[in-house]
Amino acid sequence: MSRRFGFGRKSNSGEDGTGWIYADLFLALTIVGLGSAVITSSSPSPSAADAPKIFQLSCAEFSVPVPANISAAAGGKQIEGAIGAEIAKRGWAPESSKPGFAIVMGGFEGAEGPGAGDGRAKALLGRLRASSPLLKQIEMRTAGARSVRVNGSEVSVGGAGSFLMVVYLLFSGPQLTEDCTR
Repeated sequence: MSRRFGFGRKSNSGEDGTGWIYADLFLALTIVGLGSAVITSSSPSPSAADAPKIFQLSCAEFSVPVPANISAAAGGKQIEGAIGAEIAKRGWAPESSKPGFAIVMGGFEGAEGPGAGDGRAKALLGRLRASSPLLKQIEMRTAGARSVRVNGSEVSVGGAGSFLMVVYLLFSGPQLTEDCTR
């Protein structure tokens, strides 16, 4: 007795046609798989003006003296000017660069330790942030020091009541090639 398997195929050789069952099953699963495929469409890519800028942190730091009586009127403009001058010195556009990280150093006297300078720097942070819109959103850390190495050179912080801010800039543009091992 001859059996019928598949799509109307008849086995004349006496084989039971099990190979056709697997072929039919494979065909059915392929059709189900194609029917369940997810079709996606992409929206137009945003223009370069709409795309968010990607910033990289420059390891070439620079220092800015901070007046002890810092406020928006006294010292804020001085700090903004120093940051703007550094951006111009590097040849970067102001809209593609901004401060990203700062370490505020507080000076201390001979009988004091670095903790006293650090405490003074912490007490200054609120007024420092309020002095300029450039400093409102950046990460800031504090330390006590009499001098600090900035971009390979020794810079004096000073005694009690003296402050120095070491600034790192963010840059949006071509990959920076800086020597960060100094």
